[in-house]
Amino acid sequence: MFSLRRQFRDAPATRVLLAVNAAIFGLQWLAGAWWSPVLHAFGLTADGLAHGEVWQLVTYQFLHGNLLHLVVNMVALAFAGCELERVLGSGRFLTVYLVGGVVGGLVQVGMDPGGWPLIGASGSVCAVLLALTTMFPRLPIMALIFFVLPVRMRAGTLGAIMVLASVGFWLSGLEPEVGHLAHLGGFAAGWVFGRIYRASWGQPPARVDEGRMGGDAANLDEVLAKVLREGMESLSRRERQVLEESRETRRRG
Repeated sequence: MFSLRRQFRDAPATRVLLAVNAAIFGLQWLAGAWWSPVLHAFGLTADGLAHGEVWQLVTYQFLHGNLLHLVVNMVALAFAGCELERVLGSGRFLTVYLVGGVVGGLVQVGMDPGGWPLIGASGSVCAVLLALTTMFPRLPIMALIFFVLPVRMRAGTLGAIMVLASVGFWLSGLEPEVGHLAHLGGFAAGWVFGRIYRASWGQPPARVDEGRMGGDAANLDEVLAKVLREGMESLSRRERQVLEESRETRRRG
């Protein structure tokens, strides 16, 4: 059964990221007149990178333009971050988050070097979302369209919708103040990580042999989805055997 407390308990890195982003936004608010020099020192710009200010590739991920910007990113992070961290562990999850943000930032300033400094965790969050939907494309989830309308769909469908929406916004020129290229860069990084980490589970046949598994065949996607919902400790002996056999298949392949 879903438990929000357990979700956050098993995702310490996600908790830390949420707290750090919120704390830094509070400091931004307190900065007042100092916000402009902070923005240009720690926001991401092509000019800054050209002058060796490489720290901007990380620091920009923790700055936000306003409260709505922060809330949207943190809600998405809480939704996907807890799930992904439960499966990958904190180290790999942080790698997806930070590298996704770096890739997104590089794509944005590389293809659109002008304009205001890039800020926000959107590229990082997009990487986390796409890694999750790539690893578990059949996982049933409840998405909130426009943050109001609940729609049940598979994770892979949500991932495709998000990518296509970002492509559409970028090509149409709508919301030019939003870093759509950073989103797409994050999505690309998340897709790569998702493919790599999914492959590490192994690639068993579409259905495990029923006779050998006691008459109740289990699909790898179904087992991994249960890990997401309830944790590794919830798996039965049969389901653990599915994971072990999938890993053995991968090693032999």
